[in-house]
Amino acid sequence: MEHTLSVAKYLYDSYLERFHQPMDQMKMHKLMYFVQRESLMYDKTVLFEEDFLGWRYGPVLASVRNEYLSGNVFSSAGDAISEHTRQLVDRVLDRYGAVSSWKLSSLSHNEFSWKCSRKGLNASENGSVKLSVNAMKVDAARELAERKNS
Repeated sequence: MEHTLSVAKYLYDSYLERFHQPMDQMKMHKLMYFVQRESLMYDKTVLFEEDFLGWRYGPVLASVRNEYLSGNVFSSAGDAISEHTRQLVDRVLDRYGAVSSWKLSSLSHNEFSWKCSRKGLNASENGSVKLSVNAMKVDAARELAERKNS
């Protein structure tokens, strides 16, 4: 299993190299969600243990948010992730890297796991309910089926 911030650092650095600009926080959270879903789709396991919170604009990772708020984004995160994880992250960047942050937010709002975490909340509330891994597995199975049918 990978450390959340190590995966985020690789994602951030890869994005910077590809698109020649830093990744904003919203995009980072959504891409990390899609990386986790991708792992559930193909490896049938979570890639990192940290839970996502179902905030109003989509899934959020507290440790990643704290990195952005610190002003030293991923400066203390280690680089050590497996080659398999690098390939997984690269596939997510291929698929979603050029998509706008707001479009990614909109896509995340279609996810069953996010919808479950938002039950009973006002649309303007961030909330603090964790996304269920079992619900994310439903999202992963749905996405895999859609890709096979395309």
